[in-house]
Amino acid sequence: MADIARRRADWSALRVFFAVAEAGGINAAARALNLSPSTVTRTIEDLEHQLNVTLFARSPRGMSLTEAGEMAYQRVLTMERTAATLEMEIGDLEALPEGKVKLAVPDGVAGYFITPFLPELLRAHPGLDLSVDCGLWPDRPLDGEAELTVSYSEPTVGDLVARPIAYMHYACFASREYINLYGELNGPEELLKHPYVHHVAHTHQREVWTEEQKALQVLTNKRIQTNSSAVVVQAVKNGIGVAFLPTAILSVEPDLVMVEGIPPVAPMKLWMVHHREATRSARIRAVADWLKSIFDGRTRPWYRAEFVHPRDFSLPAVAAAKALAPA
Repeated sequence: MADIARRRADWSALRVFFAVAEAGGINAAARALNLSPSTVTRTIEDLEHQLNVTLFARSPRGMSLTEAGEMAYQRVLTMERTAATLEMEIGDLEALPEGKVKLAVPDGVAGYFITPFLPELLRAHPGLDLSVDCGLWPDRPLDGEAELTVSYSEPTVGDLVARPIAYMHYACFASREYINLYGELNGPEELLKHPYVHHVAHTHQREVWTEEQKALQVLTNKRIQTNSSAVVVQAVKNGIGVAFLPTAILSVEPDLVMVEGIPPVAPMKLWMVHHREATRSARIRAVADWLKSIFDGRTRPWYRAEFVHPRDFSLPAVAAAKALAPA
């Protein structure tokens, strides 16, 4: 083993050889490496002695590679490219999470379930800036392609990584005043007697709905139709009618009431999507890790795959969840 080690060319010597081959002469290579010409000359001579070959043909016009030198040059060129790639990849992993990260997130998820926890992220990483595209103004798009997407749709094409980060359990909700005024809804058929606030995007993952739930969506008295989650929540809060909302809404609107007589809809997966190479960047990785933490079902049971009844995560569980979240 010791003999093999002695026969191996030194990395620093190969770097000098590469510089001479690229520059075509000792003096130019010495300037590029910030070394003396005598040091460069001695390094090349030692390398040739070690390899027992002549790497350069010397002439008054400069230095040119011999056949052995050309072979060595091609090998060292591959090594240089590998080193450059390694430096870029590892450098990204170790870099500080600074700069802008663009998110694409549905407006309700962004407004109700992500924004309240933004202070945690920005305090932990003061060099980060966020661009949050909720898709509400197609004629005023935010610059750049989204680097992280949170979506109810799983992508099926492209070089993308998609993982479920939360399960949204949709149930029927009303305001407490509405229930006090009109009474409890004691079965799915009673939903047809009440004004319904309908979000037009509430069609994702319908394959998990029962036939009865699909029929109810068609037959309900849609008093309000909207593409805004904020409109749905505010309409329900103000007693206009009932709507299906994720049980997670109680973490930010604890005065709403889940209607016990209407069975919850099967959960919908919330996906985090990004290009395969994206999380090599420290800034994107920091935001991705933060997103996973705020949708962690261990501290926020409303995001678990199994249905957890709101009475089992009655607030102040929210305060406890925030206290457990990473700073």
